[in-house]
Amino acid sequence: MADAKLLIIHQGAIGDFILAFPAVIRLQARYGSIDVLCQSQLGKLAGFLGLAEKWHPLEAARWASLFADQIDPKIRALLALYDKIILFSFSDQLEESVNQVADRPVCRIPPRPPVHERIHVAQFLLDGIYRCGLITEADAKPDSVPLPVRGGRPPNRQKILLHPGAGSIRKRWPVAGFFQVAALLENDGLKPEFVLGPAEEILVDELQPQARLVHTPGNLIDLAVLLESAGGYIGNDSGASHLAAYLGLPAVVIFGPADPARWAPLGRAVSIVRPGLQCRPCLETDQANCDDPQCLSGTSPQKVIEAFCKVYSD
Repeated sequence: MADAKLLIIHQGAIGDFILAFPAVIRLQARYGSIDVLCQSQLGKLAGFLGLAEKWHPLEAARWASLFADQIDPKIRALLALYDKIILFSFSDQLEESVNQVADRPVCRIPPRPPVHERIHVAQFLLDGIYRCGLITEADAKPDSVPLPVRGGRPPNRQKILLHPGAGSIRKRWPVAGFFQVAALLENDGLKPEFVLGPAEEILVDELQPQARLVHTPGNLIDLAVLLESAGGYIGNDSGASHLAAYLGLPAVVIFGPADPARWAPLGRAVSIVRPGLQCRPCLETDQANCDDPQCLSGTSPQKVIEAFCKVYSD
């Protein structure tokens, strides 16, 4: 099996991509080197983390032919090099295109379970590659997948990174809550610092009056290096939180309308904070905000600090 050439095609964003890492790790253990076709930033991150031998940028123009009537000959030749192709996608058309050039049928797995199924995304993907016959049943468990050991320079235990951003505004806990958390951390002798992603510049002006230090890493590798330098992390339900958890930081993740049973970041020391409400998490089932979104307003800074102290001290 180790000499088989395997390609993973993933069309998702950073959070979806990182929750595929347990599946990638299991496939890597069985087949050796793996190549990925995905967004270029994600491919570079996978290479940096040692999860991909090569990466191909999905946004490159030549790959668009997979969604056209005629596939580019160079793409045909490249895909024909692989013994196995795994496609994390909802697209029937993409599956049909890849099957035109693959020696055997592509294994297509939806990147997430149906919205009403309360199964974790990582487990759903592991189950999918198991059903394709690519891993054993024993390997199809997230808790059996080894997470990376943080290497390099030891992290600064006192530096705690706070991430008030998120891809959806609906998932952002109020910045005022993060300021209160920062003050409580400082009272405990810790050094909170803020971090924002490339698409979150709108929050810079809101942070600057009170935040002493705001990091704005230019890419995912810079973000990973910054995260690995810290002793802990507190953030919203976001791609950055998934990366922090995967890298092994003690992390608190504040959930709102999304379902943590499906989307909780995976890591060694992760605590999810969300009020115990009767309403069902609604982000994937209702595209509009509800009239009274208590799933975020009901979370207090004290609850966040209590959760952080537990994972930080363990």
